[in-house]
Amino acid sequence: MPSYIPSTSPVFTRLIAPLVAAYKLSERQYHCIELTDLDFLEMGVVRVLSDSKTGRDFVQRHADHGRKEVSVDLFFKAIKSARRLTNASSVNLALAPLMSARCDDPFLAIKELDSFAIYAGDGHYHGAAAHDKKLASNRGELRKYPTGHFFMLDLRTHHMRHIATAEQGGTRKSEHDMRVIKRTAVDTLRGGQPKGRKVIMAWDPAGIDFSYWQKVKSSYGLYFISREKQNMSFTVVSEREFDVNAAENTGVISDEIVVPSGGGGKFRRVTYVDTTDGTVYTYITTEMTLPPWVIVLIYKHRWDIEKVFDEFKSKLYERKSWASSVTAKTAHAQFLCLVHNLMILLEDLILRELGVENDKEADRKQTRKESALKRGASFIATALQRFTVRPLKFIRWLRNFTYCEAPWGHAIERLRRNFAIL
Repeated sequence: MPSYIPSTSPVFTRLIAPLVAAYKLSERQYHCIELTDLDFLEMGVVRVLSDSKTGRDFVQRHADHGRKEVSVDLFFKAIKSARRLTNASSVNLALAPLMSARCDDPFLAIKELDSFAIYAGDGHYHGAAAHDKKLASNRGELRKYPTGHFFMLDLRTHHMRHIATAEQGGTRKSEHDMRVIKRTAVDTLRGGQPKGRKVIMAWDPAGIDFSYWQKVKSSYGLYFISREKQNMSFTVVSEREFDVNAAENTGVISDEIVVPSGGGGKFRRVTYVDTTDGTVYTYITTEMTLPPWVIVLIYKHRWDIEKVFDEFKSKLYERKSWASSVTAKTAHAQFLCLVHNLMILLEDLILRELGVENDKEADRKQTRKESALKRGASFIATALQRFTVRPLKFIRWLRNFTYCEAPWGHAIERLRRNFAIL
């Protein structure tokens, strides 16, 4: 029975090492004769990293570079396998504790959040697959519709996971965020956090449902933060006191307890003004204990998940679904998460063991922060500086060395050189 043959690329071997270790703990393992689980996982990761335009292109390129020769039919059969999907998902979840142990947590400095897990959630769309069926539009025209996926990003570690693929069919061409949230198991939304651990979820206004928010807060310790919609109406019940002289609260205008006009219980509304341009923002949350500046800061970093989506689209070139079945589309999303998480772990390894980092980008980030402070930016606007996504130079380096057997030392020197060039 054939077994998994590790890659001979020193760079790819180090990238994939956490996945290989996590596989030992994964669910639904099976010793497939034609394509082992680890070969399949490797192929999915490489496909995301490659710039192949089609599955056929990728399968040929993979074999031409000396890796496992797999027929196009077998590859597409594998990505339609529910068992393999479960296995890939469990491998990705197994990376979460490793990232918690190794990756810096910028929220660690905020002691008020010690008892909270913090996530950002949102939807992201890929173009339709080549063989997707056409659906009738509102005008009766037949057309293909994009594939919707919903993800959650751990704001402490940036571990990314897929929570649902949007349902299509009949009159539904896309699925609303709130419908997806409601059909997702609460334990999934909580990120599998243990009972007693409080969880904050930041979602854009499409995720607002006051009754649902109250339910998951009282029953599951899941708190939501979102932006107030323009058409919302609230009655102010009371004003909450906060330290207006604290630097952290600079820009906070008010902190109120409010009741929606349609009912649903009491909520908290924090109003904040951007001190550089005067833009006013209002946030609605079920969390009643944290200082107002923390509420604003968490939602500000909800943007991190949008940056990861941009990484998927603009740096990894993943703009189109790989295949038509729901299982295959979901597998595609799982591999995106795997690659994102593996890149973070490899970047962390290279920094900690070899001291290699993107100094030029770090300098630019510091310059932007100093410029913002000169314009009167608040603590909230400049706190928790971090690299949200991987530099394109790093991703190109990974792509170029994925099949390359060049020594690790040579590859690292190339990365140093790439980072040194503007």
